[in-house]
Amino acid sequence: MHLEAALHTAAPASAVMVHVAELDRYPRWMTLVHSATPVLDTSVPTWDVELRAKVGPFARSKRLRMVRTTFDETNPTRIVFERQEHDGRQHAAWRLEVSVDAVAPHGTNLVMHLHYDGRLFVSVIESILQQNIDAGRSNLAALLTK
Repeated sequence: MHLEAALHTAAPASAVMVHVAELDRYPRWMTLVHSATPVLDTSVPTWDVELRAKVGPFARSKRLRMVRTTFDETNPTRIVFERQEHDGRQHAAWRLEVSVDAVAPHGTNLVMHLHYDGRLFVSVIESILQQNIDAGRSNLAALLTK
């Protein structure tokens, strides 16, 4: 499954980066990310993430260990987070690629690509993700206008 979401905002790229470069900032605007706790004893930025979604009267959650594998602080236009578990088991891949591009004369384009290669309940997961992505886009836009 591959989902793409985009947002154009009048906010500068640096303001957008504050909200998307660190996963522990995501719960403020992305309801699907219930928590994202930094893992302190790693050489690269890593988070223990809990995704939580409601489907009717039921709530489901998924825990992921996500690592920021791509980020250049001197030219922060692309960020990649990838699932990297350390339990010795094979897991479905999760990959979030974030592009932040300043637009002249002002404003920013944000594009996020989410890839998940799991096979269980993909159509249900895709629908839930899309609903949360739409809400997250609105929440992030509201944060950027404050």
